[in-house]
Amino acid sequence: MRAFVRLRLLSLVLVGGLGQGLLPANPPAAITATDLLKVKQVESPALSPDGNWVVYTVRSIEPKPDTPDDWTYHTHLWLVATEGTSPPRRLTFNGTLNSAPAWHPDGRRIAFVRAGATPADRPQIWVMATDGGEAEVWTQVETGAGAPRWSPDGRRLLFSSTLSEAQVRAALEKAGGRATLPWSDERPGRQPLDTANWKLKKKPGAPADAPPLAPASAEGTLAERREWLARNEAEGNPRVLTRLNFLAEGDLQPDLTYAQLYVMEARAGAPAKPIGLGFDAKSAAQWMPNGKEVVVLGAKAIHDHPDRDRARRVDLVDVDTGIAHTVLDGLGETYGSPTPSPNGAWIAVTLQEGGVFSFDQAKLALIPAAGGPLQVLTGALDRSVQTFRWIPDGTGLLFTVANEGGFPLLRVGLESRAIETLSPRTDWGVRDFDLALSRRVQVITEPANPSELHVADLSADRSRPLTSHNRSWLEGRRLATLEEHRRINSVGQTTQFWTMQPADSEPGQRHPLLLQIHGGPTAMWGPGEDSMWFEFQFFAAQGYAIVFGNPRGSGGYGRDFQRANHSNWGAGPAADVLGFADFAAQLPWVDAQRQVITGGSYGGYLTAWIVAHDVRFKAAVAQRGVYDLVTFFGEGNAWPLVPLYFGGYPWERSVRELLEQESPLTYIENIRTPLLIQHGDVDFRTGVIQSQMLYKALKVLERPVEYARYPRATHEMSRSGEPRQRLDSLVRYEEFFRRHLEPR
Repeated sequence: MRAFVRLRLLSLVLVGGLGQGLLPANPPAAITATDLLKVKQVESPALSPDGNWVVYTVRSIEPKPDTPDDWTYHTHLWLVATEGTSPPRRLTFNGTLNSAPAWHPDGRRIAFVRAGATPADRPQIWVMATDGGEAEVWTQVETGAGAPRWSPDGRRLLFSSTLSEAQVRAALEKAGGRATLPWSDERPGRQPLDTANWKLKKKPGAPADAPPLAPASAEGTLAERREWLARNEAEGNPRVLTRLNFLAEGDLQPDLTYAQLYVMEARAGAPAKPIGLGFDAKSAAQWMPNGKEVVVLGAKAIHDHPDRDRARRVDLVDVDTGIAHTVLDGLGETYGSPTPSPNGAWIAVTLQEGGVFSFDQAKLALIPAAGGPLQVLTGALDRSVQTFRWIPDGTGLLFTVANEGGFPLLRVGLESRAIETLSPRTDWGVRDFDLALSRRVQVITEPANPSELHVADLSADRSRPLTSHNRSWLEGRRLATLEEHRRINSVGQTTQFWTMQPADSEPGQRHPLLLQIHGGPTAMWGPGEDSMWFEFQFFAAQGYAIVFGNPRGSGGYGRDFQRANHSNWGAGPAADVLGFADFAAQLPWVDAQRQVITGGSYGGYLTAWIVAHDVRFKAAVAQRGVYDLVTFFGEGNAWPLVPLYFGGYPWERSVRELLEQESPLTYIENIRTPLLIQHGDVDFRTGVIQSQMLYKALKVLERPVEYARYPRATHEMSRSGEPRQRLDSLVRYEEFFRRHLEPR
């Protein structure tokens, strides 16, 4: 991979006619908070078999009908010619959430997923002709349908569905198969499935007077009492937990779910046949070129509870018989995204040699489909592979990695194993891409635009934009500039960070400094990362100088850098980000006496840590963070971070001492900086009690603190939460900073 050069990243004033030397009719305006509602997210590009067309989705924020001052998400399919001979046209108008487009091999039809009108309505597979006409629903699967994949000859359609344990049990019993769980039920003294299938009975449409499944009584025999208890559990009163991983993203998750594959003839309403029905969940399915098998990910150890062993193996499954045989099942490894080569001789996978929870970088590897040793293609590349695709002639693969603030597209050949970079700019992020014949399309994030579709020749390092979903509204906006910097930290590592000067900055003007900190802790920010594009531009438009970067522990810089915050979440990374702020404070357009700080998730943790150890900031906003690592182990579904980063569990004395040492709550008495704490009511990733503990402690200490709790909000609120809540949080944070920065 060729070296990435340091680059000053200049924002572009996107005004039509400037290339011809014309002046804009109206001066561009600064970004405003409500411009958030104009941002379009381009996703899921899929090239037609002949490479002449690309279908993709656009996620937009639209007003809610009959609900003023509120908005919702719409996702629709769009189509554009790769030659750019005509503007993109929207394909779907019905439904609000359309996704996962897949071309039929004849290039005349597209299968896609459409969500139901209500949460109770499961998504189904729809098919539409590209030359016009209404889409037609093809599936009516009670559990929903997703991930459509046409067979190579186009005669069959593969899709997936997610079944509850009760649904798998019922299907197995109906088919005359064994419905016994292959692992322990983890309920001491009980046998798996030793009561009737009450949870299946409680489905929509079941008659209220349906006969009981088994004798059930609170005062009957032991068996009858167990049936009575099981009936209560089926009604969710109470929810009984026996799992290790019982927390989902926005609720408790008492029961396991299972990915199940189905195949149907390529016609609307054809019956769907399950492939390998059972408790061995199968996912990431792709057709083999022979059209007889699919390659899937399966549980590595079927007799281990899925919460105990999350490693995966790679299987080939006969579509007609459901018989599977394993082609890849290593020791201490985990795999992802199995994808056959065009001729079916190879299966490419992502490989993480240290297992699911490790610091090892994800590699690109090959396994012969007929069986044989695993071959690693990117072993010398100390970066994590993100997304990959086979080159259509099968001579190699294209893939993306996280690298120093960007997500470049790279190529590796099967013969030479040489790796080369195709992305022409280090400030680009290739967020998704697809290949067909001699073309490639890619979704690009860059400093001047958060998301747009580009097209290029397969091997070219240059591309041109195909769409203007965001460019059209950005033409009337001034954008702030980015400048890259590097510094050596206390352990000799080179850290990378960026500053942004407000677009409206006048000579001699000094701006308050906002230090932004990313989460993860393995996230990577930079000009090619799309999630913070708007937030950075919004605060810059409000007159803040921005500094953000990637402290030790961040992704995109290799294994050693990512592991450098092991047993050191606080002091080490804090020194790095404060070093970024120290540098920025010396810039001639920064007011060093007016600094504020914010971060989310791990960034919320680090924000609280810093204000407990440093008094330079006038105000701080800690978003959805972790503040007490001991209780985080039990409260958050991201609890594996505790043994991964701190080497054990809270009941081990040495580990508990380390967790307390690394917890911001331990230093709560030192916090005197005005602090706004934000959390979602159903954020089960970090756990909302974390913020309650921080808030209550500061209130008892009579420190300046406020607490914003967002109903229905999960950990993903800032990225995909309710639009009104996202807008509120931006305005609320800025108002909080403003009142503590302005003279009183």
